[in-house]
Amino acid sequence: MRLLTTIVASLALAGLVARGSAQDQSFREEPDSVAVRQGETVTLTCAIDNVAGIVQWTKDNFALGSDRELPGYPRFTITGDVNRGEYNLVVQDTLLEDDGTYQCQASPTENQQGIRSQNAQLTIYLPPDDPVIEEGSSVSVIAGQPKNVTCRADNGKPAATLTWWKDGQEITEGITYITEDAGEKRQNGVSILTLNPSVDDHGKVLTCRSSNPAMDGNKETTTQLNVEHTPVVVVQSNPPLVEEGSSVSLSCESRANPGEVRSSSGSRNDVNYQWKKDGVVLAGENGQVLRLNNVRREDNLQVFTCDATNAVGTNSANITLSVQYGPEPLKTTEQVIVDRGTSATLVCQWSGNPSPTIMWAKKGSSSVLGTGDTLTFPIVDQSHSGAYECTAVVPGSGEDSREVVLVVNGPPIISSFEVQYASSGAEGQIECLSSNSPPPSRMAWTWNGIMLDTGTEGRFTAEQRDVHGGRLSVLTVSKVQAADFADYNCTVWNRLGLTSKIITLRQKEPLPLAAIVGGAVAGLVLILVIVLLVFVFCHRRRKKQGASNESITRLEVRADGQETPPKEKVEIIHRDHEAAKDKVPPPPPQRKYYITADYDDRDYSSKTSLGAPPPWTPPGGTYQDYKNGNLYSNPYNNYSSYPAVSEHSYERASIASRASRASEAQKKPRMMTHV
Repeated sequence: MRLLTTIVASLALAGLVARGSAQDQSFREEPDSVAVRQGETVTLTCAIDNVAGIVQWTKDNFALGSDRELPGYPRFTITGDVNRGEYNLVVQDTLLEDDGTYQCQASPTENQQGIRSQNAQLTIYLPPDDPVIEEGSSVSVIAGQPKNVTCRADNGKPAATLTWWKDGQEITEGITYITEDAGEKRQNGVSILTLNPSVDDHGKVLTCRSSNPAMDGNKETTTQLNVEHTPVVVVQSNPPLVEEGSSVSLSCESRANPGEVRSSSGSRNDVNYQWKKDGVVLAGENGQVLRLNNVRREDNLQVFTCDATNAVGTNSANITLSVQYGPEPLKTTEQVIVDRGTSATLVCQWSGNPSPTIMWAKKGSSSVLGTGDTLTFPIVDQSHSGAYECTAVVPGSGEDSREVVLVVNGPPIISSFEVQYASSGAEGQIECLSSNSPPPSRMAWTWNGIMLDTGTEGRFTAEQRDVHGGRLSVLTVSKVQAADFADYNCTVWNRLGLTSKIITLRQKEPLPLAAIVGGAVAGLVLILVIVLLVFVFCHRRRKKQGASNESITRLEVRADGQETPPKEKVEIIHRDHEAAKDKVPPPPPQRKYYITADYDDRDYSSKTSLGAPPPWTPPGGTYQDYKNGNLYSNPYNNYSSYPAVSEHSYERASIASRASRASEAQKKPRMMTHV
């Protein structure tokens, strides 16, 4: 029956003009291409105005029939209002076999031509098989060597779209995608990833995701990367900055596959180590830790290398040793000599670790003029001359400094006093000091029409000599006269010019008599105050010793050597003589003499029972006036007729005649206290 219907339709359309004429029957609505997933229902629309012929649907140019139920195609139905010319084709529960090109046609009549609609492509989507990575769940690769990894998803319609991901990050480079015909309108999707693995890729997960229009979501499969690589080596210093003279440990930590680093916690070790110093193998040093003791500054910046080897190969890492030490001078220009108006550069280079901070200052000043290895003056004058200090500071390791002298050549500089003095009738000298560089080529004095470099002119003699700080010219005047107190011109020449200075010679004023007398009185008062303080101190000390059995005899002597009248009598402590008889007699009392001075009375010879002490002659056989001793000196007074009286000289004289004086003192107790 299906075959008969097809034959009739074909004969009816024989001679049909393409698309028919636009006179009567025509398409109001033509079918459009559509794609659906397998199992879904799809409707292809067709509406014809002024239908005159027989309407039917074709699939891939094969007539399906004009009956609305389409016998032989149970899932196909023509629907719509016939009166309105609607001939919609409905396909239920679509299958892959429904995929094809459909067309709506109206057969010709005696008066009208037949018409055909545009082709409508019905596409059936079919999900692919689950994706598969051909290398399996783990892929072994070698770091730095390219490796292809393949993922495929078969039997999809259309072919599956495949994407690559690594630890959640999509890979967009190094991918080749191809499709393969799987038959029955199915296709296989194949994606090849060219991987260039790094050490950091070890253990990461590769994901292949597949998708096509027949899928609600994605499907994926994974594989883990096993990246074999040479050891990744890191060398560390503990401590990072080594103080000079201390110890340091260099540790070699590596990450390798295959192989693991032996750590302090302990783990298997398939890595071999070898240490080098500046490229030279250190014999026997094949552990992970290299110990260096008593590190010196010469070890600073030395390069230590750790070689780590596993089954894949060898890798190395270096560390440059950093030794902390204080500043050490490298280069210093001790003296720089330049002419005035030119530039000057002072150089002072230091080493140290950390690098020292270098500061410049003029000697004696705290103002910092600059920093760095050099100090430059673009234009110098003679005020720049002097000593400069460059100080290098290394935090935590101390500081050091060096001196650089800058000499600025210029015209002579005269630094003598403008007014100088001499005494009339005595020898006088006038000095002229030239204190700069270059040294003077000539120095001359001029006065009263006379010029004298060196030599003698009448009572005037000029001499020159080198002294610390320059060259000195001295003009000596013998037996200075009143006319000599005048102005003298000192002129100095050098290769850069000349300088003159007027020096005035004035008469030296004698010391006023009032000043001499005042000085003498002040000295005398000072001596009296000192003696009084000594007396008070001794008197208080004697009172504190009152409980002892020591008998103290005090003689009070004035400055002229006489004793003062007695003020106290001898007092016996043991008043009960009978009771004292039974006791052991005490040892003989010791006597001490304290000398005081009284300048009010020079006539002391008749006021002492001991008489004037004999004069004491010090080594050398001369006397020293007590008033003109160390405490005061008056060149205008001469007391050579009076012998020196001092505490030591008088005490020696007293000790020499102790027995007679003591006996006499017992008969006439004078300022003696028996305690």
